[in-house]
Amino acid sequence: MGKQTLLLCPDPGLGDQAAEAPCDFILFDPERYFSGISHYLRLSPGDTLVIDSKIEYQKHVFSFPREAFRRHLSIAHHGDALDFKDPISELGTFVSLIDDAAENSSITRRRKAALNKITEIYGGPLEPLPVDKATERLMQANELLRHETGRHEDSLGNPGCLQELPAHITPILVGDLHARVDNLLTVLTENAFLECLERGTAGLILLGDAVHEEPPGQLDEMDSSLLMMDVILSLKIKYPGQVFFIVGNHDSFDHEVMKRGIPQGLLWDKHVRATRGEKYREQLQLFYQLSPLAVLTPDFIACHAGPARRKISRQTLIDAHEFPDIVHDLTWSRIKTPAFPAGYTRSDVRQFRKGLEVDGEAPFIVGHYPLTKDDTLWLNACQINEHHILISSRSDRIAIITRIDGKLVPQFYPAEPLVDWLNRQAATDTQ
Repeated sequence: MGKQTLLLCPDPGLGDQAAEAPCDFILFDPERYFSGISHYLRLSPGDTLVIDSKIEYQKHVFSFPREAFRRHLSIAHHGDALDFKDPISELGTFVSLIDDAAENSSITRRRKAALNKITEIYGGPLEPLPVDKATERLMQANELLRHETGRHEDSLGNPGCLQELPAHITPILVGDLHARVDNLLTVLTENAFLECLERGTAGLILLGDAVHEEPPGQLDEMDSSLLMMDVILSLKIKYPGQVFFIVGNHDSFDHEVMKRGIPQGLLWDKHVRATRGEKYREQLQLFYQLSPLAVLTPDFIACHAGPARRKISRQTLIDAHEFPDIVHDLTWSRIKTPAFPAGYTRSDVRQFRKGLEVDGEAPFIVGHYPLTKDDTLWLNACQINEHHILISSRSDRIAIITRIDGKLVPQFYPAEPLVDWLNRQAATDTQ
């Protein structure tokens, strides 16, 4: 497109559905996409991709967005064919077929390499660890949390509840995962995220509620929660300055944690004691206590649930364990809606930003409370500017938020069942 070359490549995915046709395509700048975290446009079967300045975040794909948007190029994916339309052809848009099969498979190769790296970090098949290994990793993670960079001590000499990150760290914000290890693997294998964790240029920020399955019939299943914690702790040990876990209300043994009448907090407590023993249970409780409740950077604030609804300062947030109402707000509160009239409001968000001395338009990102049943991300939720709700536990697609060209932007990825597939691949390789 003029001075810029883009690739439109098939993205068949990994796992068991990879062989299914037709597959998605993605449009991206290869010079940026394979060198770091960058934006792309996804084209699914039945969809039409139109290059248009009115479509938010598209400009992050183009080196010369003004020239690109003047073309009004569209690409329709009919399943068995791609239909290109260029109404202003004199501007110089050319479409060429790439014969090199290796070029078309580069995305898949990179994702498979990331999966292999995760298996290496974990130390074997992705299944719950033996008690001794699980306890050892948990104790290692707790020791790291005691001396974490960006954590000021609270008034009792413990790591404070606020995690501060420098501006040069590119955030990878992931909402509630609720034991969907597949979704965490999908995120880590996309868009150079794992590569940037390796380089120390990015930070994986998990916004709580790592445990407790959500689908009906699986609410009392706890082995996947054990696996999720084992994976997170392994990542924390491998990348101590790049992986940050923010506590949510489900990340506890609180007997008040329930869903659809199932006492998930109580069941989690019993399952951990029965499968991992008292020492592990004590160390996991310590992990919850040592982990931060909020993250603050020069350009955004994030926590699990909602803002503190009282006058606050950075020091107050650091000392949050002394103020149960603040802990409750950060881990349990919900935005005000007709279904939840006691929730926090626009003025609470404004006061929170002001107390933390950040820009009044700094994005405030939370998880916890999906506004609809099937979505994964709500931008400017409830008409509060730069207030976003992020849920990353859906079975069909996963939203995350990252920084591209100096601006926080959402990214969406199709969910894939990667754990079983990865374990089968590992078993095949050892035979």
